[in-house]
Amino acid sequence: MLSFAEELLLLLCDERSGNLAFVPERDLNHALAGAALMDLALRNRIDTDLEQLMVVAPEPLGDDILDPILAQLAKDATPRTPEYWVRRLAQDGERIRAASLQRLVDGGILRADDEGEVEPTTKVARARRYPTVDGEAEQEVRLRIMGVLFGDDVPAPRDVVIICLADACGVFKRTLSKAEFEEARDRIDLVRRLDLIGQAVARAVRESSEEAKKEPRPRPSPRKPPMAKGLPLIGNAREASEDLGRFLAEQYVKLGPVFEVRILRRTLLVLAGEEANRFVSQHGRRYITSRETWRGFPEGLRANRVLLNMEGVEHRAMRKALAPPMARARFNEFFDVAGKTAFSQAAALPLDRPLRPLPFLQKIVAEQMGEILASQGASEHVEDMAAMLEILLATKVTKQLPFFLFARKLNRVRTRVEAFAQEVLEAHRPGGPLHDCGDMISDLIDLNRRDPQLMPETDMWVMTVAPYVVGIETVANTCAFVLYALLKHPEVRDRVVAEVDEFFAGAPTAKGLTQLDATRRATMEAMRMWPAGPVLFRSAANSFDFAGYHVRAGTPLFIAHAATHHLHEHFPEPERFDIDRYLPDRAEHRQPHAYLPFGAGAHRCLGGGFAEAQTLLIVAALMRAVEMELHPRGYDLKVSNVPTPRPAKNFKIKVKRMRTT
Repeated sequence: MLSFAEELLLLLCDERSGNLAFVPERDLNHALAGAALMDLALRNRIDTDLEQLMVVAPEPLGDDILDPILAQLAKDATPRTPEYWVRRLAQDGERIRAASLQRLVDGGILRADDEGEVEPTTKVARARRYPTVDGEAEQEVRLRIMGVLFGDDVPAPRDVVIICLADACGVFKRTLSKAEFEEARDRIDLVRRLDLIGQAVARAVRESSEEAKKEPRPRPSPRKPPMAKGLPLIGNAREASEDLGRFLAEQYVKLGPVFEVRILRRTLLVLAGEEANRFVSQHGRRYITSRETWRGFPEGLRANRVLLNMEGVEHRAMRKALAPPMARARFNEFFDVAGKTAFSQAAALPLDRPLRPLPFLQKIVAEQMGEILASQGASEHVEDMAAMLEILLATKVTKQLPFFLFARKLNRVRTRVEAFAQEVLEAHRPGGPLHDCGDMISDLIDLNRRDPQLMPETDMWVMTVAPYVVGIETVANTCAFVLYALLKHPEVRDRVVAEVDEFFAGAPTAKGLTQLDATRRATMEAMRMWPAGPVLFRSAANSFDFAGYHVRAGTPLFIAHAATHHLHEHFPEPERFDIDRYLPDRAEHRQPHAYLPFGAGAHRCLGGGFAEAQTLLIVAALMRAVEMELHPRGYDLKVSNVPTPRPAKNFKIKVKRMRTT
């Protein structure tokens, strides 16, 4: 049987988007505390009246959520009211929520994607019943509760409790329309009077929440946030074009989690540090949007929209449709093909000649993405795709450069890229050589057939090339940073070479790729020091208060989610390349909201798992295939941040010899 906390969370699950409906964190934590108390009462461990909560059996239940709570109750001999315990246990609400969601995933009721978003499994969504531990099926909680509120169903004792808890924290106000809530109001009030224990706990939830809301709160400062020091006319443009992540981390240390930067004529508000990452994770859907800041991107492509400027139910639906082809499992299916591509590109590298690694890494990535997602490579279109993306990011999104200077070039490269995309689409349509091949392009065509509003034909060419474009701008850059780090630190390189030699000497598999320990940790450290996107370009969808400042709706924002990567409190000696940070006894990346190489919030990288596996394989294949050195040998990396972080053009290597291909 599901716990009350689990059923309360399931009731919050939005039927259209799958996301948990927004409930203020404080209210939800109080409700989850009440749910835990109700579970203890159901198991005859506590009893309560209107004045006092009592432990009647202190023996542990073998439940990792309830046992710590029961121990707290048993340890305190002072008579306490239910209200007191709900308020105190609400401090543990985040743990109860996380553990309850994980149980629902483990039980096959919810599924979690690579980014941690949850939604009902297909079986549950269609059958409207839950599988339970004993093999019996339990009716979906929303179906049960709606039957009570809008029908003649007699509420079971459990449903009475759920209705009490849900009403106490405002679930019905947020998941029902105004008209539906008014229709159900009398029924909710009637049901709440049916159970004395439920009344006591629900009242405690409401009163504790209301009392907490009445506590004095710091008023937002009427002052403007501090401004980062910069140069006349250009402001902080020089720092932003070099190493934006480190610069914003330095300003966070000096100025706090809220400050302003000026880049040429634009002033942007920055939210940084663990506080900002936590806020974005918990409240970003309500207060932060990418729609306005990314509006110019699809306009520059003559399209209606791209995933990055979609929001709400539409955004969730598109991510859900694109998730399977962009999942790590998809890459694993093509592990052998991707490996052969990396080795063949390595075999073509010239010996003893200085070369920039980024262009050939982009070709590897584009060829792999094409073979996996579109059943045909795209290495010959890399330069056009890269140029198109750079122009759009620098002129339409970050606005570091004026658009009119690049309009003609954009038109030329866009025309060629669109022509390529249309060829790919035609090859996948009925009668084409790639019809029904089951790749991402086939999925897009099918989505257009099933839901032409979500995937209009006018946007299909953009969605066709999007994975190529994103890959050559993120995965290729990350691979370049990893190569630099390995060549700069020969002691780490030697460990990586030894393990990849052993890996490829046997029968390499996708599963074995995850066991390349030194390679994986070197990649993680490179993504910490040089994340693909150190900031999120966003704006405030609704006004909110953060860290003592009031942020008005419409304010352009830099969410410096990777500033934590450079902070001593999270990563000691952050400027030192140290792959042992990720060993189990240190696990610095496990600190909440500290390590976010793939972004944060609703728009964090959809293909994070795919990209991680792709990066590992490319790095492993290159270290196995060729012996390289920096050119010059003592070169110190410089980073260019126009439009996104990448090694500067003076980063070069020499291939000394071929090891094996």
